[in-house]
Amino acid sequence: MNDIWLKPLEIEDGKQYCDLLIELANYKNAFARPVPSDFMYDDFEKFKSTRVKMVTGEVSGKKVVPTNTYWVMYSNIPIGYATLKHEAAYDKPGGHVGCCLKKEYQNQGIGTIVSDILSSIAYHDLGITELVYSSKSENTQSQKSVDKIGGTLVTINNGYHFYKVDLEKKFNNERRVIKW
Repeated sequence: MNDIWLKPLEIEDGKQYCDLLIELANYKNAFARPVPSDFMYDDFEKFKSTRVKMVTGEVSGKKVVPTNTYWVMYSNIPIGYATLKHEAAYDKPGGHVGCCLKKEYQNQGIGTIVSDILSSIAYHDLGITELVYSSKSENTQSQKSVDKIGGTLVTINNGYHFYKVDLEKKFNNERRVIKW
C-alpha cells in the first residue's frame, strides 16, 4: 500500500469524487459518513464550495471549526475521504482526524496510513502538538489505527473512546532516527 496519498479537495474535482461520496453515503452500519445518505449529484458543487471555505473557519458568515478535506487516493483512484480539523476537544466526538474508506479498502492498514499522514500535516503545517482522536466504542479498527500511530487512551465518554497523540514526541523521535 505504498501508493496511498491524500489529495486536497478542490472546486475542480469531478464526477469520480462525487461517485465516491454517494457510495460512502449509502453504506449500512458505517461509523462515519462524509455526507447524508440522500446525497445526490446536484449536491456536489455546494459540498465542494462549503468544504473549501471550511479551511478558513467561516462558511456563509458562520464560524465553523477550520477543517481541511482530502480525498484518500490509491495511485490515482479515489478510495476514501479524510478530514483534519484544526481544533478538537476531549468532550466532543470527532477529534482532529476523520476518515471513511470504500469497503474493499477497509481493514488493510490504510486508515493507519491516512492517520499518520494527517498527523504529519497537523504537526508540520498547522502547528498542532497534541492530536485528539475519537472513535465510537464499537469501532475497534479505528482504535487499532490510533494505537499504531502512538495514541494513548485518555477517556471513554458517552460511547466514544478519546485518545491523544503527542505529536512533538512522535515527530521529534522520528527526526532523531533519521539523523542517526
